[in-house]
Amino acid sequence: MSIDTKDRDNKKAEIRRKNLDRLMTVQKVEEPLKNPPKRQTKKVKKEKTLKHKIFIVLKVLLILAFLGLTAIYLFFKTDLFQEYKELWVQTAMTTMNHQYLATWFLSDEEIAEIMKKFEVENNENSNSNDIMVVEVEEPKEPTVEKIKGKGYVGYVMQIPDASKVKLVDGRLKSRGSKLSEIVKKHDAIGGINAGGFADPDGKGSGNILNEAVIMNQKLLYGNKKTRYSLIGLSKDNKLVLGNYNYQEAIDSGIDSAVEFGPFIIVNGNKQIKNANAGGLHPRMAIGQKQDGTFIFVCIDGRQPRL
Repeated sequence: MSIDTKDRDNKKAEIRRKNLDRLMTVQKVEEPLKNPPKRQTKKVKKEKTLKHKIFIVLKVLLILAFLGLTAIYLFFKTDLFQEYKELWVQTAMTTMNHQYLATWFLSDEEIAEIMKKFEVENNENSNSNDIMVVEVEEPKEPTVEKIKGKGYVGYVMQIPDASKVKLVDGRLKSRGSKLSEIVKKHDAIGGINAGGFADPDGKGSGNILNEAVIMNQKLLYGNKKTRYSLIGLSKDNKLVLGNYNYQEAIDSGIDSAVEFGPFIIVNGNKQIKNANAGGLHPRMAIGQKQDGTFIFVCIDGRQPRL
């Protein structure tokens, strides 16, 4: 049986054509897998980038949390930063609303131990006989000096004429008065806050006394038999400091006084032995020199950057 060469070549050509068609069909099916559309590629890359960013953020947060917990432990539970820890506790516990800054991290016993270490006991009463108020025909004008130190700025006013210093009641019927209002009302050139009051609304304008006050020898608030840490003015313009009950205060020459403290200097003697006592706070103080000059001090504390 013979096969024509031409027919054989035609059959081979047909077979090659079929194989080529089959190969092209396979390539067309596989082509989309090897070369996906651009939109799909961008979407995949975007998802990978987003996951990577989330991972980095979580990693950073975990590191920061670890460092924060480590810092808290070293600060509060070791003695590495004892001085600053004591200052922190003093500052927190002498505020009305932020004591949690200490109680969150330390036990009541630890806080009490630190507070006791810095407690100021004013057992010395002032001797007003040492003050010699000199009356002159032309008294010097008050002076104001700006002061600055580590963690605070402030002002010191000196009033040479002791008769110009008065203790006044700034309460109104429905509220207390701002210091600026009191100064303006009494035509004064300056003033400082004194005494304590309840402030139910928390706006700083309360008018309910909650510490001992004597005004013109009349007890406005307090118990006559209880001793209080009093700072007062006598009728002869002298500053009187002491732990007195009402009658003892009157006998010492006090005309008007408020419960105030702690005493810083009494009869020239330092009462506070540790600089951290009381913490870092805005504070006001009053004093009198031996020649009768009064000193007002206004400190804007809590300035850690200074």
